[in-house]
Amino acid sequence: MAISTTVAICLGTYFLIPAMLYWLLPRDPTIHPRKRAVVLVLGDIGRSPRMQYHVLSLVETGFLVDFVGYTDTAPLQSITENPDVKIHEIKPAEKLSLPRGLPFIVVAAVKVVYLTKQLYQVLRSLKNAEYLLVQNPPSLPTMFVCYIFSTFISRRTRYIIDWHNFGYTVLALKLASEKNILVRISKWYEHWFCRYAFAHLCVSKAMAEVLVRDFKIKAFRIIPLPDRPAMQFQPLSVETKANLFSTSPIFSGFNPATDKVVITSTSYTPDEDFTVLLDALSQYDSSSTLEKPLPKILTVVTGQGPLQEQFLSEVSRRSWSNVQLRTAWLPAEEYPVVIGAADIGVSLHLSTSGWDLPMKVVDMFGCGVPVIARDFPALSELVVPNRNGLIFNTSDDLAKQLIDVFTTPQLLRTIQKGAMVECGNRWTEMWRITAGPVFHIPNREDLTEVESSSSSDDEY
Repeated sequence: MAISTTVAICLGTYFLIPAMLYWLLPRDPTIHPRKRAVVLVLGDIGRSPRMQYHVLSLVETGFLVDFVGYTDTAPLQSITENPDVKIHEIKPAEKLSLPRGLPFIVVAAVKVVYLTKQLYQVLRSLKNAEYLLVQNPPSLPTMFVCYIFSTFISRRTRYIIDWHNFGYTVLALKLASEKNILVRISKWYEHWFCRYAFAHLCVSKAMAEVLVRDFKIKAFRIIPLPDRPAMQFQPLSVETKANLFSTSPIFSGFNPATDKVVITSTSYTPDEDFTVLLDALSQYDSSSTLEKPLPKILTVVTGQGPLQEQFLSEVSRRSWSNVQLRTAWLPAEEYPVVIGAADIGVSLHLSTSGWDLPMKVVDMFGCGVPVIARDFPALSELVVPNRNGLIFNTSDDLAKQLIDVFTTPQLLRTIQKGAMVECGNRWTEMWRITAGPVFHIPNREDLTEVESSSSSDDEY
């Protein structure tokens, strides 16, 4: 009897406190004359292209935007120089000085508290924005803080999640176990707090189905918004390519008449196994003989991340005669130009959930470059074999496809043609048609379904 009474008191307190906060916290009468949106990335904003595109799309449709996140890397110049965008810095938890040898759970708890405090302070200064658009993952502590903010601090703000992946699957990869107690808690947390969002954007149709089936989110609140290339990703002219090959140090010693360029971009994270690429390049190199010579390959790897040193160490142990590999970290304005110089792109992304899609493939399509991509369940929404690219599972597959592409001109022409078709599908128009209605942007077609969801926000 005593236990049941205690449980009842605890549950009553749990539900009573939010209700009291809701009614007792004062409402701030200050409303800005122009519509405002907060775009939040608990990550480096300069390495978050999709969220940068959201910012630009919101500004183009009349919003003032507060862009919140880490500022290690500068975002696009069109953002930094835009008077309608204000950047608010969050300091990464990795910069905390903590004693060595602390258990992972202690370190994680300290980082969560540190980030929660910063997020709360920044968001509180931005209350009364019409919308709060948040990247997920990471979900901890952003989902909880955004729930508190939109429910108790800024009640007029509609909280929208932009799903890039599932946070608990990323954690499972990091901890090398789906059954770890922290992974299970993370999964529960993500399932629970996502339901308080007004709407959900996601990168694939497959992910939308998972949100309905497993997360129990109502379908009319979910809007698949696939990645599409921004306007800075364009096919290069013959003259621009020739100038790049003759002036850029990346292409030093490259002979465009006989050699081929392979490009891949990466964040050097565990969801990309670079051994597959290196083994495939080794097989390609050894397959070139005097009797059947293969074109020389220059492989350009762009990006930076935690496993970069490990990758470079592995590269240093390889010896090739027909293959060169160079790494580069490129400013946002140079990145599309280097991509456009490639004959073929390679995506090593192996989704932790199976339902996200690699942005790098979209960037390559924007430059008219076909892609050889590692297979996973949702990839078929983006890469169609023998139409705009090829799909592989092993290093043997990748080596064979590189050989086929560079020895079968008709195959390369076919997938290049398909990539050029994809090049015509651009972010700006996709965003206005698909996401525009969520932000109540007028003069859009196909508003009926999303507008009906907008009128149902009283359910939360």
